[in-house]
Amino acid sequence: MKYILLSFTAIVCLILSCTNTESTKTSEKADCEKPTIKDPNEVKPMALMMRNMANYCDTMRLKINRGEVVDSIAFPLMHFWTAEPTDSSVLETLFFDNATMFENAYRKLMQDQVHQKENYTAVIATCVHCHSSYCSGPLKRIKKLPLDYKEE
Repeated sequence: MKYILLSFTAIVCLILSCTNTESTKTSEKADCEKPTIKDPNEVKPMALMMRNMANYCDTMRLKINRGEVVDSIAFPLMHFWTAEPTDSSVLETLFFDNATMFENAYRKLMQDQVHQKENYTAVIATCVHCHSSYCSGPLKRIKKLPLDYKEE
């Protein structure tokens, strides 16, 4: 329940950050008017959670590259597999098996602070594995999440 509340709070903050006010600068208005993620459909909770997880992973990547330790307080596990997906046909046994592998890798990352580079790499590998089977769209973004990634 705590994770659902955190996810809901993150969604509300995201929506509120793009509301137009008189004090909003022109460049900030342009950012809100032109979203970086194009989605012709209504964004479902699972998609929002995964986008938040990608942001988490990008922040974790930067911290780990700097030699900092990441923890589950700053980066709590999001139970995306319990949220409504964009396409309900993905909710099959293999999807839940992949979600379990992700959860195990994520928990290991948070519990083993000595081997965070290896464990973070394992987390990203589970994302790539699952998205290679189901939703290939975000693979381009996921491939930017490995450690020491540099934008071309």
